[in-house]
Order: sequence, then structure tokens, then C-alpha cells
Amino acid sequence: MLILKAIGAIFLFPGNLALSMAGVSLEQDGGVFRSLINMIVWGMVGAAIVLPIVM
Repeated sequence: MLILKAIGAIFLFPGNLALSMAGVSLEQDGGVFRSLINMIVWGMVGAAIVLPIVM
């Protein structure tokens, strides 16, 4: 269970960091902004890994 919590914290880190930089609490956000940031960051990471393999 501890490993799953650590993995979850790693995947949510970019969104949580962006929220703290914007001065928005997790309760005020509702998850929309955090989800957007996480999708952008992890989408770019995934594309950076897959594109060199495909090309």
C-alpha cells in the first residue's frame, strides 16, 4: 500500500506543484487545473519516450 501511495504522489506532483505556485489550495481547485497540468506533463513525457522508438 505504501508503494501505491508513493506512485500516486509522483504522478500527482506536477499538478500539485502548479497549484502551490498559483496559490490555490486543493479544495478550491476541484481537480480540474491539477488534472490539466498532469495530462500536459505526463503526455509530453510519454511522447518524448515513444517518438524516438517509433521514428
